[in-house]
Amino acid sequence: MNNILFESKYYKFWYEHVDLTAKEYVERDLRKFEKYLHLRGFEGELDFDKFHASPKHPGSFRPIQQYFIDQFVEYLREDYQATKNVMYNAISSLKNFFKFLYDMELIQLNPMEDYPNPYYDRPIKNTALSKEECLALLGAALKKDPFFRQEFVLIWFMLITGVRNSEVVSVSRTSVNLDTRMVMIIEGQKNDARSTSITTALSEELRRYVNHPNYINWAEKGRDTLFFRKDKPLTGDTLRKLLKNLCLEANLSRIATPHDLRRTAGYLMQSAGMNMVEIQRQLGHQIMATTLRYIPPLNDLAKILAQEVEQQ
Repeated sequence: MNNILFESKYYKFWYEHVDLTAKEYVERDLRKFEKYLHLRGFEGELDFDKFHASPKHPGSFRPIQQYFIDQFVEYLREDYQATKNVMYNAISSLKNFFKFLYDMELIQLNPMEDYPNPYYDRPIKNTALSKEECLALLGAALKKDPFFRQEFVLIWFMLITGVRNSEVVSVSRTSVNLDTRMVMIIEGQKNDARSTSITTALSEELRRYVNHPNYINWAEKGRDTLFFRKDKPLTGDTLRKLLKNLCLEANLSRIATPHDLRRTAGYLMQSAGMNMVEIQRQLGHQIMATTLRYIPPLNDLAKILAQEVEQQ
């Protein structure tokens, strides 16, 4: 079997049930892992629950263990001569892949449950908007529609909450508590929920927005999503086009993406004095390392990284 991993039940189930914009990049890293399986002499049907044969007890097998992942990482570093960027991506992809298999109960043991990924210094282009650019963007949205102010509220909501574009298109009116200023966000394909907070000013603007005749008319049709566009549910593609037009109307030097607004939210939180734990929680990152890659370095960066490595 040439494609021992890509023809396995694991990969096929993963491919059919995940919705990742970066799926092709994960597949690229899985291809490296498959190549290593061939180098180690694996043949036949892949079974992660019966992966290691016991030399002392013929016919006895154990699930895939962490030391095999260690050997794969060593192979990338020594034989493949992988850069830190490649190392980081490969470990991250495998962690996500095995976590999915374990969560779906396709494997008995996740060999990368607490696996460290020390390659945090991967350079990432800072695409956050400045405060001046944010004001220009909001100003353009307000000028475009000074009455209903839907685009104005949408951009403001994304800059405050830092929600992903896949989350903002599905956020419902019932998930927003304007009194407590808390929003329940459904994240990922597993429908896990997390809470995020909004400011008092945004809460009052949202109260005006949902009581506007245009929104009431939308809600009376049985629709519950907070944002929509031309009497249709908001989509990721619509959101990108909307933002592109606003950037042009605001005369920004570049076209911002919805993800740029998410990174900008992290920058604005840091500028406002929020600590790292609060920013991590607001953005919904599982590990601190991801948050640290969203925002400029802080004085206590080394201390935070050291604490996280100890926890792993």
